[in-house]
Amino acid sequence: MFDFSSLTNNLEGSSLTNVIVIALVSFVLSSLIALTYQKTSRELESPRYFIQSLILISIPVATVMQAIGDSLARGLGMLGALAIIRFRTTLRNPRNMVFMFTSISVGIAAGVYGITIAITGTLTFCLVVALIHFSDLSKKTSQIATLQFDVPNEILLDTTMQNTINDLIINSCEKATLSKYSINNKKREELVIKMASFEFKIRIESKEKATVLVNNLVTIEGVFNVRINFKDDYEKI
Repeated sequence: MFDFSSLTNNLEGSSLTNVIVIALVSFVLSSLIALTYQKTSRELESPRYFIQSLILISIPVATVMQAIGDSLARGLGMLGALAIIRFRTTLRNPRNMVFMFTSISVGIAAGVYGITIAITGTLTFCLVVALIHFSDLSKKTSQIATLQFDVPNEILLDTTMQNTINDLIINSCEKATLSKYSINNKKREELVIKMASFEFKIRIESKEKATVLVNNLVTIEGVFNVRINFKDDYEKI
């Protein structure tokens, strides 16, 4: 078996060959991380620029670590330079943040000539990600959505109507919370009617059940403008 520690020992120093090798190691390992992210991501659209960033960021990080070396003065200067630069891009998805941190860690490890650490850490990380991806931990069990509909205020005074709507929502959803209630004047068929607008935050088993819920609400006489919006957590990178 190849001994990576011997490679590490031979790379000590800042010759051109060593710099190139470290850059290539960083590139290969970060590319493996990016490939793992792309294959295991459940997002409908893969964030192209984020994947490119995963591949690219380890190279400058490794270069910076090589430039700093054991110099305390260089390290302090680099901290000052980074304090001036403002990184305003936010990662809304914690999973994306973990992948970015891993790619940076690989660059750091390679930059300080920890080739064995970089390779072992990358392979272990990718293996764990694959295991989680194919396990029950990554399966989405329920959907979070906002349910909205309008009911004429005079019809809403009927207790039977209230119970019908409440029972339908409670029986269809795992959890439902009234988040907004308002009464407004709305025009319907040349008449101005006082309409009660409801907004529920719901958690439902699947989008198919949500469709059934919407269809059942529509069939109730006096319920208008039924609409549902699904919330995909961390939809932005």
